[in-house]
Amino acid sequence: MAATSLGSGLTSHASEAEVSRIVSLKEAHEGTLEIDLRIMNQYEVQPQEVQEFYTACRSALTGSNPEASLSEQCRKFNRMALGGPMLGDLTSTSVAVWMHLPVPERVDVVVTRKGDVASKKFTSGGAERIHSVRCEGLLPDTRYTYSVTNSKGRELGSGGFMTAPAALSEKPFQIAFGTCFHKVGLYRPELMKLVQERGSSAMLVLGDAAVDDRKCDYGLINTDYLLRNLSPPWQEMTANVPVFTSWDDHDYWHDDSGGTHSRGQAIDVDGLRRIWRTQWNNPDRDVERNGIYFQTHIGPMHFISLDTRSCRVNERRGKLNSFLGDEQMAWVKKQINDSTSPYILLSSGTMWSDYISNGKDSWGTWDTEGREEIFQVIDAKKDSQVILLSGDRHGARGFAIPRPGGRKIYEFEVATLGGVPGPGAFGSDRTAQLFGLPSNSWAFSEFSFRAVDGVPQATFHLVNERGVELETIVLER
Repeated sequence: MAATSLGSGLTSHASEAEVSRIVSLKEAHEGTLEIDLRIMNQYEVQPQEVQEFYTACRSALTGSNPEASLSEQCRKFNRMALGGPMLGDLTSTSVAVWMHLPVPERVDVVVTRKGDVASKKFTSGGAERIHSVRCEGLLPDTRYTYSVTNSKGRELGSGGFMTAPAALSEKPFQIAFGTCFHKVGLYRPELMKLVQERGSSAMLVLGDAAVDDRKCDYGLINTDYLLRNLSPPWQEMTANVPVFTSWDDHDYWHDDSGGTHSRGQAIDVDGLRRIWRTQWNNPDRDVERNGIYFQTHIGPMHFISLDTRSCRVNERRGKLNSFLGDEQMAWVKKQINDSTSPYILLSSGTMWSDYISNGKDSWGTWDTEGREEIFQVIDAKKDSQVILLSGDRHGARGFAIPRPGGRKIYEFEVATLGGVPGPGAFGSDRTAQLFGLPSNSWAFSEFSFRAVDGVPQATFHLVNERGVELETIVLER
């Protein structure tokens, strides 16, 4: 295999012997070219052309004229796209298809119901580099295929998806979720293949996914997104399973960072939010608000995704609303109060409870009063069950948080998509903990929703990289 010298005895392409060498979390945080190429090659050596393309684009993105240089490299390597198709924003009657192109141009998406000859064509609004094409007017609980072409009629990619059901039925409806790819897990295929094979209609990726400790270096942020886009397992999954995403500290800036400054350094909050919105395919991606939080209905499920990083008010730490900010706190309480869905999935980048690491960098050290206000809103819900999702602490854990009157609120934290190290599987207080899977383990989770004799039922599954169900919990309402 050919190699390009990087100096200091390093090469730009991994050898066969290097494939088995797993990249550590510390190395992923460093994110040099040599380390990122090792991430690319640690499970299977990628084609030389792909490695050379990434190396050339990385140089272009960190140069003085990145857009022009990037377009030149795409022409040189005969690449018509820098990323996509990536599905997102799934509902019962629509889906969005994301593409990142080297030059501004229009794209068309042709959607065909499985078994039909007739198809629907959806066209982007104009000539842009990055598109999210909304495909609407689809039928609920129906399988579709699609293809994407550019303005010259050349195919850019294809895939398939299943729309969400309009209401719960006896047929199970599955949503997968997990956190903490930390880049190192983006090229490992097992978990992403299993998400597809087990039939999840959507995947919630809740923090520390593609970008790792780049602060406001937008050139390197974009190289991390390109590294994500070039991953064959990621390409296959996101072309066929719509993804919803939120960020945590390493996506946002650096370890345990938040708000407008960290460790004396100013954070370009607006710039980080802008690039995040363009590189993911979330609902409300074009909505101007002070944060990347959003809410949507994935069929009968109400998903509320919080921004637990950029809205923090560092000067008010420990006081009411310092964690989410006044605006987001008012918004989330209204969303919960107004929701009529049988299940509400409410995500936080960090853990809701304090059982692991004593609430480190989370609600327990920022805003216990605000958390209690949210919990009281949840307690008052009569026809909806709110399920808390969280990440950050690496490993997989479940809790039944006790509430007044013998009630409980379930929290599920599954931060094992990258198999990285972290705290122990169990906290010192295990009275509310349902299970614990140590860090350095690989797993994802899924919820299966259905109606049993007309009554909503939710079942949690924890699945490891071999497809073994480690935990199966039917949630009490």
